[in-house]
Amino acid sequence: MSASTEAIIIEIVFSLGALIAVGGLIGLFIAKHRRRGLRPAMTIIFSGAGLVIIALLLNVLIFKTYDHVRVKKDQYYEIVSLTANMNTSLASSHAENQPVTPRDKKASKNVTYLVKHTNQGNHSLQLAQAAQAQLTTQQWPDLKLVKRNYRLILDHYFQETVQPSRTATRLSSHAYQQATKFHK
Repeated sequence: MSASTEAIIIEIVFSLGALIAVGGLIGLFIAKHRRRGLRPAMTIIFSGAGLVIIALLLNVLIFKTYDHVRVKKDQYYEIVSLTANMNTSLASSHAENQPVTPRDKKASKNVTYLVKHTNQGNHSLQLAQAAQAQLTTQQWPDLKLVKRNYRLILDHYFQETVQPSRTATRLSSHAYQQATKFHK
């Protein structure tokens, strides 16, 4: 199931629970006005409230927000890990003619690993491998090429995982800013 389908199901359960609870409240007022038993109306209210609580718990357990957009938790952690490793791999780029440190090389390998294991396409994997080759084999890598490859990797990732495409573009821009923070 896609994230949007799961989100819609959770919203339907929440709305249904809220509607049942409101119906129970109306039934409670009617029963009180007619001086009838309140137990059936209270049961309906509790049932509706239970559905609302279940929907809220499912929402908390399944989703997180990334730049004010609801994404699945596993996608959220993939995004955060990918951008953090991209940022770390570019850590030595803020100073001119500074060689790449072993930590930066490891982070570039992590980017390639994440691209490979998040089931991205072959093109993204080739871009990650090219960026890794620049950062691991070159003493002074071409950082414009690395940043361009990282941008394309993020674009491809969000186009595959987030709908609509306008939201995917916005999330990709935000992730790229996080990946290149302090590395202009």
